[in-house]
Amino acid sequence: MLIGIHDAKVRNCLHALLNGWVFLIIFVFMKPATIRELIAKIGSSLGDLYSDAAEGKSVAELLLAELLHTTRAGLYGIGGKIDDPQMLNQIQLCFDRLMNNEPVQYVLGKAWFCGLGIKVVPGVLIPRPETEELAEWVIKNHEHEQHLVEIMDIGCGSGCLALALKSRMPGATVSGIDISDAALALSAANSVACGLDVTWLKLDILSEKCPADPDKKLIIVSNPPYVLENEKSAISERVKNFEPDSALFVPDSDPLRFYTRIVEIFKADATAIYFEINPLLAHQFSALADGNGYQCDLKTDFCGRNRMSRLFRIK
Repeated sequence: MLIGIHDAKVRNCLHALLNGWVFLIIFVFMKPATIRELIAKIGSSLGDLYSDAAEGKSVAELLLAELLHTTRAGLYGIGGKIDDPQMLNQIQLCFDRLMNNEPVQYVLGKAWFCGLGIKVVPGVLIPRPETEELAEWVIKNHEHEQHLVEIMDIGCGSGCLALALKSRMPGATVSGIDISDAALALSAANSVACGLDVTWLKLDILSEKCPADPDKKLIIVSNPPYVLENEKSAISERVKNFEPDSALFVPDSDPLRFYTRIVEIFKADATAIYFEINPLLAHQFSALADGNGYQCDLKTDFCGRNRMSRLFRIK
């Protein structure tokens, strides 16, 4: 029996109700179509959802490239129609999730970061382009001395930052620290998948200190929560509804809580501390540096906002 069902909620109810009989139903919505037709169809719907036609098309290309195991450019070299029922159903299921405003990275289970395919799951922050810029800044400043340095990524999440640094500075000793068992398990899985030797440690950075190698120059990197609670209303529903609050938001009354603690516990050992920061709070980092024996500089992101801070000592 063939039943065409267009509504995702109806399909989900049928899955639950029919259970073992569900194999009799083939969900037909994505009809056989060329790549260009699929991109146009999916991209248009997502563009309306996002209120951004270019982003809708971009996500459509990303989705189809991943499902068809090619690149976004390679999509346009695929001739004929996509007519395999299983592939069309897979496209449909992913499309339904995207139309529920779920981030494409969670739908695909992957994000690209500094050229690495990083597995991501709900409950762990999705890697951002701004954090790639932070990685590039660290690499630029320390690649020449990588065999002399130990790098600790505080609040490692998916492990993307630590793994990117290790991939570009293989001679460095790199570790990632997080309080979340789920994040550390994901980081370890990404480490194995990328073939990179990074140590993962469970610590509560607000109450515990990680010992450093006294024979190495210690570099701290961190992208802690920094979005103010009063900014929450301006944050995309895609972010608020799916990404973890604990990795995003800080109290308005204590916005530098993680930065202050990291500097406090590592100031005796760290030669440099690199942070991703909230541009609204950038002016506070000079005082944080001065009060702990560091100098401070800021770096803008690709949008021209003060998104990164480095606390450093000149010997």
